[in-house]
Amino acid sequence: MKSVHTSVREQFSQHAEYYAQSSAHAQGDTLEVILEFADPKSTDKTLDIATGTGFTAFALAPKVSDVVATDLTPEMVAKAAELAQEQDIINVMFSVAAAESLPFATASFDLVTCRLAPHHFQDVPKFLSEVHRVLRKEGLFCLVDSVSPESQELITWQNRVEKLRDDSHVFGYPPSQWDKMIEDAGFEIEKTAHTRNAQMSFLWWVRPQKNPTEIVQEIRDAFAMLSPDDAREHYTVEHTDDDFYFSWPMYAVRARRR
Repeated sequence: MKSVHTSVREQFSQHAEYYAQSSAHAQGDTLEVILEFADPKSTDKTLDIATGTGFTAFALAPKVSDVVATDLTPEMVAKAAELAQEQDIINVMFSVAAAESLPFATASFDLVTCRLAPHHFQDVPKFLSEVHRVLRKEGLFCLVDSVSPESQELITWQNRVEKLRDDSHVFGYPPSQWDKMIEDAGFEIEKTAHTRNAQMSFLWWVRPQKNPTEIVQEIRDAFAMLSPDDAREHYTVEHTDDDFYFSWPMYAVRARRR
């Protein structure tokens, strides 16, 4: 059986260009929220974990001393480095690293960020332990990720749909579980917010060029089985003639290292 890290590398190594053009990663409320929560300072030594193609790191770069941007997938790191060069961003350094095993000394950073990634992580408590380790005392951790609603039925539904579409998906936790895991790792939660990523076209998101027709149809059928209230309230589903648009619920956390 493939490890989670292998699945993630296989998935994202093929789609660096896709993520570089993704409106859900480049835009949406999540980027604004994580910048607001981080309140970056010009002296902050910053780490952005699972940077993907670098959107969060690039947004932080003009506001901090420097940024180290890590990702598990070498192809994503290479694309991020290419984009940084195109944009003349000189204070971002890149490193291939797993979120659960960071190659940095203890108490190295003032600020750690992670956006739209932990639902792919093999071991979230280990990731949080590593964040705690590399942060200086009173350092700040800011997280935004997709979450499931606080309903066992929808937790099961959402994780099934995500896994069908992308086998590197591990688990989307509800906010209450995130709060507990973060506090158990030695952080004090200072602020939280419920937000969303950008509205996505289903036909774009489901990647029909990669996923078999029967899987695309199974995912479409799963959306059709949502109650109208759940579709509207939790996933902002909007239908068009031949497509529909939706968004995932997101949860943002600002936490201080104790």
